[in-house]
Amino acid sequence: QAPPLRCALARATLAAMAGDTGCLEASDAAGQAVSGSAPYRLKTGRDEDDEAEDPGIPRMTPEILRDLCRKSSGYAAPELNDVLMLQYKGFRTIERLSAYHNVKSLFLECNGIGKIQNLDALPQLISLYLQSNCISRIEGLESLVHLQYLNLSQNSISSIENLEGLVKLETIKLSCNKLVEVEQLRGLVHCRGSLKSVDVSSNYIEDGEAYMSFWTEAMPDLDCLYLHHNPCSRSLKDYRRRMVSGMPNLRWLDERPVTEVERVGAKAWVEGGKDAELKAKGAFWLSEQEAKDRSFNEFQKFGAAAAERANAQRQAEKERQHASAGAECVMQETGVLADGWVVLTSGDSHGHAPHRVKEERLEQQDALSAKVAAFLQKRRSAAPASAADVAPLAPATVVVAAAVAEVVQALDVASAVPDEDDSPSAPSVEIVEEQAVVEEAAQPFEWTAFRDRRLGRLVAECRYDFARAAAALSKEFCCSIDVVECRRRYSECCKPRFAPPERAEDREALARALREKDMGRAKDAPEPTAEAVREVSAWWMRRIADGSFSAE
Repeated sequence: QAPPLRCALARATLAAMAGDTGCLEASDAAGQAVSGSAPYRLKTGRDEDDEAEDPGIPRMTPEILRDLCRKSSGYAAPELNDVLMLQYKGFRTIERLSAYHNVKSLFLECNGIGKIQNLDALPQLISLYLQSNCISRIEGLESLVHLQYLNLSQNSISSIENLEGLVKLETIKLSCNKLVEVEQLRGLVHCRGSLKSVDVSSNYIEDGEAYMSFWTEAMPDLDCLYLHHNPCSRSLKDYRRRMVSGMPNLRWLDERPVTEVERVGAKAWVEGGKDAELKAKGAFWLSEQEAKDRSFNEFQKFGAAAAERANAQRQAEKERQHASAGAECVMQETGVLADGWVVLTSGDSHGHAPHRVKEERLEQQDALSAKVAAFLQKRRSAAPASAADVAPLAPATVVVAAAVAEVVQALDVASAVPDEDDSPSAPSVEIVEEQAVVEEAAQPFEWTAFRDRRLGRLVAECRYDFARAAAALSKEFCCSIDVVECRRRYSECCKPRFAPPERAEDREALARALREKDMGRAKDAPEPTAEAVREVSAWWMRRIADGSFSAE
């Protein structure tokens, strides 16, 4: 019975290809009579019920969608995602996307989707990628009023339709589909006011004249147009000239841009043929070269004028210096200053500050010194005698800020006082530095928490050159610290506070306990002691006094 059964199956297969249902029924009956079994039917299409029951077909379940969002750096909460990346997953149906109502870009390319549906839940959608699927009809897009980009390339679409609701659509890609007639492109006219880029390349359109007339008449305001790789593309004569001249806003056609010289030549070709085109292109190139020459000449003139001004300024400066030297020689010989000249101190290089006598400057210096000394005495007297008497202090930053403000004010006052000799004037904050140095020199150098932090910072800045780090630390704290001591102290600071457990289970348990202990609380530092505040304040004032920190 095998040969008759094979014949029956062959007839059923041919009938399914031809769409003959009567032959299919006869084949079923023949097959049942020959084999004595239940009727056998070949499936001619995809059954949605079978897909729903088949566990091997990927479905857009909430769990899968949440997992895909996490893998694509998204959020587990659906409403927080504005991009949904579902490409290359084998989905056949668009479903269960209502929770992702804030998505603006949806990537569904390279799946097995056969129908555009269930997109009403994404009203904010701006970009939709559906290329490389099994879509045969454009539908289900009426509610996407904010859609601007639509990619339907490499599908089985045979007609452009149902685009009336896409009032903001700017780019549509329909390459590698089954468009055969120009009339199948009429659906693009509904988006004429917003469309800027259209791609219908690699289709099966053969009517070249109607093909070109449709774009120049129905869609003349496009910026980018891709029409190549259609059967009619080989037989079109003067294709680019006609398209460029008929579409004034076109900036890109097929695989290369539309240049300005090409547009000028295309317009001239329409009016006078190829000879007019060549003349127009030549005139354009000449005008462009003249514009470049004018720009280059103007640049040269600008450079020459700038060089002339610089030479004039240098010459004027030389003459001024020469005249100043002559006036100085005359004053040294005769003791009389010539008319039109004034004597400037070394701290007044621009002549804006008025001349002050030595007595007035000394008085201001004395007042400044007394003010700084009173400030330091006030801080020393306010400090308690022992750690037990320390009351809750203000944060160290407040005390240091007060010290810095006083020193900055001192610098402002001192900068207004010029020197009378040739040496540059030094600010009178040296008193603060001297007093701090005396206080530190009275005690031997001891490592503190602040000095440990400075050691670590300096070692990192010096790239683990302990000689440079020791020199910098000695300069900052006005004492001598050798390289061996710095290296030893740095090694102690880098050592762990306790030995880790030997077993891996104990180390994991310890790490877990530390994480639980630190979870949910801020790691606030303890209140600084009076000694720490005094040390940091003195360090800041030394830095300001020696110029290593700008008061501005």
